Amino acid sequence: MSGGYEDDIDELDYILYTGHGGQDVPGGKQIKDQEFVEGNLALKLSFENKLPVRVTRGFQISNGPQTGYRYDGIYYINHIERVIGKSGYFVCRFHLQSEKSIENLEKILSGKLKSNYRRTTRTKISVSKVDRNPMLPDKIKELYGFRCQVCNCRLEKPGGAIAVCAHIRALGRPHDGPDDITNIICLCPNHHAQFDAYSFYIDADTLEIKGLAGFEGKRLNLSKKHKINGEFFEYHKQLYERAKHL
Repeated sequence: MSGGYEDDIDELDYILYTGHGGQDVPGGKQIKDQEFVEGNLALKLSFENKLPVRVTRGFQISNGPQTGYRYDGIYYINHIERVIGKSGYFVCRFHLQSEKSIENLEKILSGKLKSNYRRTTRTKISVSKVDRNPMLPDKIKELYGFRCQVCNCRLEKPGGAIAVCAHIRALGRPHDGPDDITNIICLCPNHHAQFDAYSFYIDADTLEIKGLAGFEGKRLNLSKKHKINGEFFEYHKQLYERAKHL
């Protein structure tokens, strides 16, 4: 990272990174839309395949070193989007989260940050992996007998069955969804992958499945013992709509 895009946000452990392209000159004015090509496509593939991204910061940015460049470790892309930027053109944006906490990063980079470095003031509402309740997925899977709430299939394995729980509004930044039973559904691996990729959505009012071939208009199987917050389905639908621009 070396600056140059007005939409960037850098909080050390969290980065909202703008893809490249569309400027009149490097670091200049945005004059046309960005597309998921070249380097932007590579980052998109890293997101889709859950591959790590190595981040290096340059002296040009506030969280960079005093001089030269500094390697800051492994980050993972939690979300990608193509939205209208500050200049009115579509930009590709990538939400990156460090594998380390802000406290660990500051400790590791002690002496390598600029003298005027200050941690960004923010409301701490994000959820990390260690905050997850490991009992919730088992509770949901058992409630549905390890059957997918979309297709009703049960995938057998020696000694049990395979099912995956999905958070409707994802945990962590930028989504900040809660690790709560009202935000979790039970799916088969295929439909879990498609749900996470915004290939289909669930209508919050009717619980009808939308956008999924073979299941269009069918109703999500929902137990009377399982209360879901419809706001999370609405949020997921918004991201489904945005994904059309990717």
